[in-house]
Parts: sequence; structure tokens; C-alpha cells
Amino acid sequence: MNTAINAEDVRARVRELPALPKAVHEIMQAINDENLALEAFARKIAIDPAMVTKILRAANSPFYGISGSIGSVHDAVRLIGLRTVGALLTTAAVMHSIAPPACEGFDFHGFWEHSLGTAICSQELARECESSQTLAFTAGLLHDIGRLALATYYPRELASAIAFAKERDCAMHEAERCVLGIGHPEVGAWIAAHWHFADLVVEAIRQHHDPAGDHRATAVALADIVHSADGIAHALDLTRTAGDLVPPLQLAAWERLQLAPEFYLQLFERTEAGYEGLRDVLIA
Repeated sequence: MNTAINAEDVRARVRELPALPKAVHEIMQAINDENLALEAFARKIAIDPAMVTKILRAANSPFYGISGSIGSVHDAVRLIGLRTVGALLTTAAVMHSIAPPACEGFDFHGFWEHSLGTAICSQELARECESSQTLAFTAGLLHDIGRLALATYYPRELASAIAFAKERDCAMHEAERCVLGIGHPEVGAWIAAHWHFADLVVEAIRQHHDPAGDHRATAVALADIVHSADGIAHALDLTRTAGDLVPPLQLAAWERLQLAPEFYLQLFERTEAGYEGLRDVLIA
């Protein structure tokens, strides 16, 4: 059975995806505006009731230690911080843009759990590498979004790729290319571009299984961060998925991060704590 799919047909499907709410992009831009007052930021959020609900749920979660005492957007933003607010809003908007697919072997809930874990780990790596935490969280969150699109629009074909990966004990992106003729990194990059995310985010998604940096380079690329975070999130087994494979880690990408050995344990602990603290708020 031929299950290859046409790349141009995929691109056409991507162009049909609904745009993300304008407010999300405005808030993400506002996060990087050092002169923006907290009150102005809170007013931007308050115009969307769904956003308010998400922010208040997060602020009142046990993760922040004062459950039930935060009643205003202003207080919530002050407590959890602008970057966390932006991350929450981006997650909520993306999750509601593509509905749960009916694809055999595809775990929608587990997909978002892994995406959240990778996003949190990417943000922690970016903090240590003095890179943009906002871009890192976004790229980590969206790194596998192409797989969700394939599961939604090509459920039969992706189910064949999932079965192929299990039979051959290989990585999903390799199975996708063998069976479908295209992989989720390319599709994910097209989606991120369609949603007008930064070029750095688009390229990090495209390269997250194979960062294209110069092996002699010392500068850390966003793709290096997401590539490493993806592997760490799998290795930590955050989603408790049976048979989950840890994707191969590119040594050059890991070395460009230049992480101190004593940072590893902190990274794992922060990733697990952040994931446990936000999972139930974002992934119902």
C-alpha cells in the first residue's frame, strides 16, 4: 500500500489552518518590551476571558504555593512573571488550533505532555545559555507540531508510519520519511511560519532532530537547545509512555551548549518541577 503524501498538498492544508489570535502575538511582543508597565500588560490580557481563566488557574495552582488567593490578572502576572504568562497563552492558543485527531497509535494527550516538557526544558537551557527564554519555550512547545498536523490530516498514513517505527524500532521522524516521504520537522516549520513565529523558531523546529550548526562553532543556536531539550524530555520519561525512544543526541549540538556538569541535575529537577506544576493547568 502506497502511503506517501504530496508535499504541496500538505502545504495547502497548512495554509488552511486558522491564524493564532492577534492578542497572542501582541503579548509575546510585549514581553520583550522592557518599558511596558505591568498594568498595561495585565490590561492586554484582561480583554480575553479565556486568557484570564488560564492565567488565574496557573497562578492558583499548587506549584506557586498560594492556592486560591489570587483573584486578579494583575496579581497573577506579578506572581508568575511575564515570560510564564506568554508561555501559557501561546500553549493555550496552539492547543485550540488543531483538534484531537482520530489516528491509530497517536496519543494526543501524551503529545502535548511531551511538548510541554520540552518547552520547559528548552526555557531552562536558554536561561543557562543566556539565550531568549521566550523563543526557546515557543520552539520547544512547537517542535513536534508537524506530527499533530499529520495525525489530523493524514491519519491513515501516519498510523502506517507509527506501526513502521514500532516494527523497525526506529525514530518516528525516520519512519515518517520512509513511509510518508516527508517528516514532521518540515511540516512543523511550515506551520510555525504560517503562524508568523520568528524565523529562529521556524528553523529550530525544522532542525530539531539534526541541528545544522558548524561543528567547530561555539555559539549556541536555538536548534541546539530544542534538540537537546527534546532528548532530555524523552529521557526523563515525563509522559510515562511505554516504549518511548530517546532520539539520538548530536554530540556537536550538546557540546555547543557548554553546560557545566553540576548544572545537569539542576536542569532535570527544574524541568520535572515545571512540568508537574503546569501540566494539569494546561493539559486537561
